Amino acid sequence: MDELPTLQELQSFITYSKMGNFTLAAQAANITQSAFSAQMKKLERLVGVKLIARSTRGSRLTAEGEKFLPEAEHIIETLERAIHSIRLANKLEQPMLNVGILRSIGDVRMNAHVSYFQQTNPNFSISIYDMEEEEMLLDLRENRIDIGTCYLPNNKDMSSYESIAIREDSVVYYAPKRELPAGKVLSCEELLDYPMVMYPPKYFMSHRLKSYFSEEGRQSLPHLVRLSNPYAMIDYCQRNEAGALISRHLLDALGIKDGIYALAKPLNLQVCFVYRNNNSKWETMKTFMDYIVQKVGTNG
Repeated sequence: MDELPTLQELQSFITYSKMGNFTLAAQAANITQSAFSAQMKKLERLVGVKLIARSTRGSRLTAEGEKFLPEAEHIIETLERAIHSIRLANKLEQPMLNVGILRSIGDVRMNAHVSYFQQTNPNFSISIYDMEEEEMLLDLRENRIDIGTCYLPNNKDMSSYESIAIREDSVVYYAPKRELPAGKVLSCEELLDYPMVMYPPKYFMSHRLKSYFSEEGRQSLPHLVRLSNPYAMIDYCQRNEAGALISRHLLDALGIKDGIYALAKPLNLQVCFVYRNNNSKWETMKTFMDYIVQKVGTNG
């Protein structure tokens, strides 16, 4: 059989694809640039085609390199999954998951689910991270988190990810200091008659709310202040004469019953688990996700 590339060479190639630069890739691989370059040249010799185009202006993957990349990733991920499964089966390591939650969803209810899950699965180690959409997708791609919890659909390329629906979130208007009749249903115009607390411009919810109001002909949204998470927005509205658009699910989880008003034009968002294809921790991830989906389906 012809000589095959080593796992180190494949891993270095994957590292280069992420960095797009030999110097940075060599640093990430913790080897010298000359050693890294030699690995890439050997890999190209064994594969038989040019994988990286080099010039005085820099370097980039060739068309063949782009085609070879997912195959190299699949080989590494398959090996990682096999090792992980064997180690778990022989109790050589503890099942460990890193889960990201979209900041605007809020993590209170997920925290409760994790607590119940660990009561019946005490051998699991779970870390929950509060993050925004761009950060979440980057960390999924770089394997810093295993599962993301976000709203779908969005305007991002999700072709590299799988998703599992958890629940639907209904967005409501929260303004505890605004004196409105109980059961009042608010139009878009009525919402903007009162000081509004919004999310920072780069946030998923900021884009979604902008789209929501633009459908009603409002291209610019007056706002009182922009705050980084729904908990801060809720607290601000409780202390000041202001309103905010918040997930009803989150308000329920916090035990908040007053100052909540429905929207004349409903805004419903689908909460999903998102994860990479062929993740080496698939069995551990599936156990966790199945539990949460079942728990939500039972009592939310």
